[in-house]
Amino acid sequence: MKFSEAFGVYRELVLSSQTRREITSELGRWEKHVSPVLGEYQLDKIRNLQILQLKKSLEAKKLSPQSVYHCLSLARRILHRAEEWELYPGPVPRFRMPKFDNRRLRFLTPHEVGQLLKKLEEVSDLWRDVAAFAVNTGLRAGEIYSMRPYAVDTENAQVKVYDSKNSLSRVVPLNAHALAIVQKYRRRAWRDLPLFHENGQLPERSYHIFRRAVHDCGFNRGIADRRERICFHSLRHTFASWLVQSGTPLVLVSRLLGHKDIKMTMRYSHLAPSQEREAVSLIKFDF
Repeated sequence: MKFSEAFGVYRELVLSSQTRREITSELGRWEKHVSPVLGEYQLDKIRNLQILQLKKSLEAKKLSPQSVYHCLSLARRILHRAEEWELYPGPVPRFRMPKFDNRRLRFLTPHEVGQLLKKLEEVSDLWRDVAAFAVNTGLRAGEIYSMRPYAVDTENAQVKVYDSKNSLSRVVPLNAHALAIVQKYRRRAWRDLPLFHENGQLPERSYHIFRRAVHDCGFNRGIADRRERICFHSLRHTFASWLVQSGTPLVLVSRLLGHKDIKMTMRYSHLAPSQEREAVSLIKFDF
């Protein structure tokens, strides 16, 4: 079986169940970068040398380390699935993945959030509410987009997040602002659509509204490094950063964010140096 044929099976059995955005991204990586190099190889002919050739071709295109990583990761996933489905005997070549620090650390100030919400409100009530909900809950975009009315428990002011990025479900408490937003959309729940929609229109299909509002606010003016540019995910960072700055313990922030490993939450530790001083000051002993 050719690698391109294995991708066809992967596309049908795995990729088809992912979000529209994920499907578009993976298809783009395959068609532009992976297929031209590996597509015609028989599965059992793909060795470390062929993977290295793919890596070199990606670097020659001057793709970012993250893009190189995603393309190599796609190739590896297809090979692992092909071996799992007994499409070929394996073994899957072992190769080093590029390392990079792609963490976004920038977050918005309360004043900037106010600016953004006002700008969104001028164009779309839906996007204004989605952005406000994000900054008050720290939920990922996909978690908000896919949220169903039955996942909301208004009596206990909480929402159940199913099948998150790390495959773990969790319960997230809602503050007064977030609760008011979900109550508004529960009253207009429509058929089998997700909670957040406007007359059947889903926010993920109009992301350009959010992008335009960020542009009009000037948050990314003159900033080339994508790690410093504001995007929807920045609202999640804003939620976490505000909590840490207010004295919330990192372990609790980690649980609210749904991090599988607290190491991911440690990126915010620099925002609360006073917590460390306060912690050691609690030890009182007269020698």
